[in-house]
Amino acid sequence: MSILHTDSFKVATTLAAYRAVACVSSTANTVQYPESAQNPVIGVTSDTVKDTNTAIPVITHSRAKLFFNDTCAAGQLVGVDTSGRGIPFTMPNTTTSLSLASQYIGVLVGDSVAATGTIAEIFVRPGFVRSSS
Repeated sequence: MSILHTDSFKVATTLAAYRAVACVSSTANTVQYPESAQNPVIGVTSDTVKDTNTAIPVITHSRAKLFFNDTCAAGQLVGVDTSGRGIPFTMPNTTTSLSLASQYIGVLVGDSVAATGTIAEIFVRPGFVRSSS
């Protein structure tokens, strides 16, 4: 039996289930899809909400199902796009910027993702990698 660590947050916009979210709004305790690879993601939605006056459950630091927008190998770090969908994590490009940072949501612990639109299991453990000179 898996124990999910879920927190409740206000929503800044309509959010779909199984998407990564970040706290990028100026309003406290409010989540939305990350606006860029530099926005720190905090977890994965476990439900869909259409009303921006309600809250959404967000799975943090636990196993969660994530909707993928690209193929990804099992055991690989998982990044997210600006729609909160999983993509393979890529290291920041040190040739274009020495101060670039890139975030990831966790690691793919389920089977490899072979097609876009797949929902797969990740272990949520958000982090940042920053390029160095």
